[in-house]
Amino acid sequence: MSTTTEDYIRTFEAIRAQVNQRAGEPNSHAFEIERAAGRDPAVDKNRRLLRYIRDVRNALQHPQHGARGHAVLITDAFLSEAQALLRHLQNPPTVRTVGVARRDIRTAGLGDRLGELADVMKRDGFSHLPILDEHDAVIGVFNEAAVFYHLWAEPARIIERDMRVEDVLPHCRLDAGHTETFQFVRPGTLLDDLVGMFVAPISRTTRLGAAFVTASGKDTEPLQRMITPWDVLANGRN
Repeated sequence: MSTTTEDYIRTFEAIRAQVNQRAGEPNSHAFEIERAAGRDPAVDKNRRLLRYIRDVRNALQHPQHGARGHAVLITDAFLSEAQALLRHLQNPPTVRTVGVARRDIRTAGLGDRLGELADVMKRDGFSHLPILDEHDAVIGVFNEAAVFYHLWAEPARIIERDMRVEDVLPHCRLDAGHTETFQFVRPGTLLDDLVGMFVAPISRTTRLGAAFVTASGKDTEPLQRMITPWDVLANGRN
């Protein structure tokens, strides 16, 4: 048996152990892909690759041919792909390195003028500006939805460039009930779990617009990072 094939079989056994652990069946001799996929986003996302890895392993260890040697040869590239998946399962990435760190986040204060914020959003491509209190905690988000709901709150209402964030704050608050909602998570939250939050709609008309990272995932704590769906896509995890 070639060294590459031996490495592949060892990698497979390690992957199976990781998957079965997630399935809640650590002692199972089967490869519990489907059970684990229902409980773990990382397994669910890689379900097709896991099935293929299983099928290749079966072709190696349970040959159905009479010729000597293996009918399947493991390439270095495929072994590397399987090993990369194993590393992902063993050390799943968290949200602590995704998105924008606090020092680089463009935020809004209650006294900021709406016209100036709109210029910044248009120029720099921002879709959400967190509104922070004096303790650096997020109390709301300034975005297009806030402006829209402010305009529709009362007949003949207008938006002026000199208006301040505090003038539209009721429509910027996190519980304003728009089509976007916001989630607070800990730095140790698995990235695959966050991807699941972005992909799954909160309701038929509501989706997750951004996630805010704080020390223990509480909305009363200072903001550490901000993550949008685009950050997840840019990270190659979606």
